[in-house]
Amino acid sequence: MKYLKDTGFVIKKVNLGDADRFVTILSKNHGKVEVLAKGVRKITSRRASALEPLNLIKFQAIERKKTPLLTEVELINPFSSSKNSLSNISLIFLVCELVDKLCPYGQKNESVFNLVGQTLNKISLQNISSTIFNFEKELITILGFWDANKDFRNQDDIQSYIESIIERKIKTTVMFG
Repeated sequence: MKYLKDTGFVIKKVNLGDADRFVTILSKNHGKVEVLAKGVRKITSRRASALEPLNLIKFQAIERKKTPLLTEVELINPFSSSKNSLSNISLIFLVCELVDKLCPYGQKNESVFNLVGQTLNKISLQNISSTIFNFEKELITILGFWDANKDFRNQDDIQSYIESIIERKIKTTVMFG
């Protein structure tokens, strides 16, 4: 059996059955990975609180034929100060959605990992609209979808460009408050 041990940001969770959940993690050394967290939705689960969007976690999983099975998880940083208002939470969900839709599975990209960490630190300190704009531009530049020397006119231009890349509308609505 092969073990997967890494640090990462939780970017997506999908419920499965009564007690299980698929969790997508942007990991530092393995890129975007999906793991199965068995029993995490039970009321007695100690792992549930660590598996919230954009929590920084240390995790271990056993690789199986299909989806790796999450065996251990430790919360490193919940970024509580970034989740203190509705506008910040909407930005966090936008970051999660963009990373999930634009990053491929299994490709290590430490620059994207670091960008997500920097963005979370900026969310509680800066103007949200400039944080969104800078994150989106930097993300598509790192992933090779955009030339860093070119600029976007406004937020709507970058949003429509990203929507053309992912071939669908962005679901998350960002609220400014």
